[in-house]
Amino acid sequence: MLNRFLRATRSPAGARFACALVLLCAAGAAGAELADRERSRDFGPGPLPWRVPGRVGFTVDAAAFPDSAGQLLEVYVRIPPGTLGSLARDSSGRGELRVSARLRGAGGRPAEQTQGFRIERADSADGFGKVVAIRFAVRPGLHRLQVRVEDALSRKRGIVYAGRQVAESNRVEGSLTVPGPQAGRDLSDLEFVWTEDPGGAPSTFLRAGRTVLPNPERLYGLYAGELRATFTARARPADQRPWHWVARVIDREDRVVAERESTAAAGRWLHGDVAFDVSQEPAGGYDLELKAWQEGDPGALLRKARFSIAWQRLSWERNPGDIADEVHFLLAPDVEEVFALLHPGEQERFLGEFWRERDPTPETAANEAQETFLKRVEIANRTWGRAGLGKGMFSDMGRAFIRYGEPGEIVHQVMPTGDETLDRVLAELSATEDRPLGDVHQKGPGGDQRPFELWIYQGEIGMPPDVDPKAAGRTRRRRMVFLFVDERGIGDYRLRYSTE
Repeated sequence: MLNRFLRATRSPAGARFACALVLLCAAGAAGAELADRERSRDFGPGPLPWRVPGRVGFTVDAAAFPDSAGQLLEVYVRIPPGTLGSLARDSSGRGELRVSARLRGAGGRPAEQTQGFRIERADSADGFGKVVAIRFAVRPGLHRLQVRVEDALSRKRGIVYAGRQVAESNRVEGSLTVPGPQAGRDLSDLEFVWTEDPGGAPSTFLRAGRTVLPNPERLYGLYAGELRATFTARARPADQRPWHWVARVIDREDRVVAERESTAAAGRWLHGDVAFDVSQEPAGGYDLELKAWQEGDPGALLRKARFSIAWQRLSWERNPGDIADEVHFLLAPDVEEVFALLHPGEQERFLGEFWRERDPTPETAANEAQETFLKRVEIANRTWGRAGLGKGMFSDMGRAFIRYGEPGEIVHQVMPTGDETLDRVLAELSATEDRPLGDVHQKGPGGDQRPFELWIYQGEIGMPPDVDPKAAGRTRRRRMVFLFVDERGIGDYRLRYSTE
């Protein structure tokens, strides 16, 4: 337990699926959903869309369409309002973004495009942020895509960047497949859409004579109760037979929760769109399945794409990095790695089931366990977070506070002297506690005058939020001691001894 308590960074990528599956099953029904995502991982960020956390956070999605010249890949980059609001500004209050995309196919030369934008303070595209589309002519097959977003007016600070002007930026790189023809016919990927805007507002795109705002998040629910998607199909030259298609929404239990069929006029091209009311569907992950064929065909073209539904405001508005930071305290490392690949609605559903299992009063609307955890995280960040030291929740004191709350007794010495030095505390711990002191020893001649804090928990000590309530009681009577030492005298107290 202490080793996990002292983790300071994310667990390494590449966790084995077999080990993850055992831990996932303990998380309840959401385990199967997480396992499906683990099976679909490849090297990189996993299946599209890719959500990139951080101050320069963004989301990437892509869809391939047949066109008159062959195949066209559209790469969508959504810059959320949180990133837009944190951009560096010039004297007129404007920010500047640079979005770059680099695409390499098997055996081909990489193609690269960069777009620059001036950002006004109110530039949010109806609250969805700014959506950028970058288009590449492509051939079917596996491609490697890299997307980079740069806050062009910002400057990184620190000794490493002294004398250089380096802007804050973020990037992601992964693989995607452009589908090839089937029996001489092509069916595009499904392009998820937030809204249709006949007025042609900024960040919208023309699709078969209609102006739409793409939905790179593939997210519906709270702010978008109608699922919308567009697609294109192409037949062989001179094949003018009528088209038919059927679209289905399928939940995680493989049940069809919505279905729509339609026909289209005879012609080589089919431009279609689907719309489903999802305002009554619960949070979670879903598949949108599309089959299209021409009259008389023995089989149909098929496309399937994952999307999610979320109803909590935080699922829509929070930086995915903040959610990942909190989950770091709750999930085993293998589960944590898989959780990061879930869509927002899938994460919402998983965490909902996680906290329901730990709710001390399930008959009430409030979940005190979850509320306590989030409050402790907020206090830890506010109390122990410092520039250069990172978020307070990842400090050793912040970790102990999040797990066990306020200690019953705190011994705090900033300038230890006389009988209040660290030597005396170590002697008392050696005499009263069963666990050996290890390498917490005196430094230099004379009394050890390093600043320190001693936290003492006694009596009914609540279980940490990550403990499975089925495996242990909610409280235990015992004594726990945590010793934090400020080795360098700068206020950075590190855990040097614990009876946890």
